[in-house]
Amino acid sequence: MAMKILDIPTSSISEVKRSPMEVFQKADKEAAGVYIFNREKVAGVMLTQKQYETLNKEVDSLYDQIADLIAEKRLLNEKVATFSDSEFRGSIANEVPTIDEEDGWE
Repeated sequence: MAMKILDIPTSSISEVKRSPMEVFQKADKEAAGVYIFNREKVAGVMLTQKQYETLNKEVDSLYDQIADLIAEKRLLNEKVATFSDSEFRGSIANEVPTIDEEDGWE
């Protein structure tokens, strides 16, 4: 059986040690993470800072979408009881909030 060639950018630990910036440039050029191999096994993936931050933002966005869908599903359930702010918090809900500038929060 022939070895399957990956259709992704790859590099070796030796190349990373020799020139890590070249691997980052490869990731940027290919617009993908570079899989780093150590003795024919994947040791990790290198990304540029921009790629890493983009992935984190996407993950955060997906978590927000999941939370919204869960909330929507719960609200569509006819057996769910809902309460107004006043019903939940009582008379304090109708009071104007006071802001304490000295409370230590910024």
